[in-house]
Amino acid sequence: MRYLLFASHGRLAEGMLHSVEMITGKQESVWTMGAYLEEKVDIKSQINACLRRLMDEDELIVVTDIFGGSVNNEFMNVLDDKRIHLIAGLNLAMVIELVTMNNREKDTVKLIKSALNNSKSSMRYCNLDLKCDTDDEEF
Repeated sequence: MRYLLFASHGRLAEGMLHSVEMITGKQESVWTMGAYLEEKVDIKSQINACLRRLMDEDELIVVTDIFGGSVNNEFMNVLDDKRIHLIAGLNLAMVIELVTMNNREKDTVKLIKSALNNSKSSMRYCNLDLKCDTDDEEF
């Protein structure tokens, strides 16, 4: 089985799952991990707890909030585990695509590449888009 894990500093991951489920419905194969919420819980133990949930044949797509941040860096340390795929840049457009295509696309690498490409195109500076549309109408 393939699982998704949203991992962030604080409660962003939990909020992201809440937003995803508002749009797509309940997601049983999506987990969240919020780092630094409790002083005595370290991130390495949180990661190890997630990995222990996986069976040998499972895959886990981890989506962290910031490339180079401590959450992302800790997951970089477990990439020798071939069940793990790591993406940085948690955003709603990308995770909705990952969630909605998770059961349709069998190839995990293709799923990730498609979600990344499509989410990049959804990031827009709307002021410029509106200006371009207005300029086009003047011709």
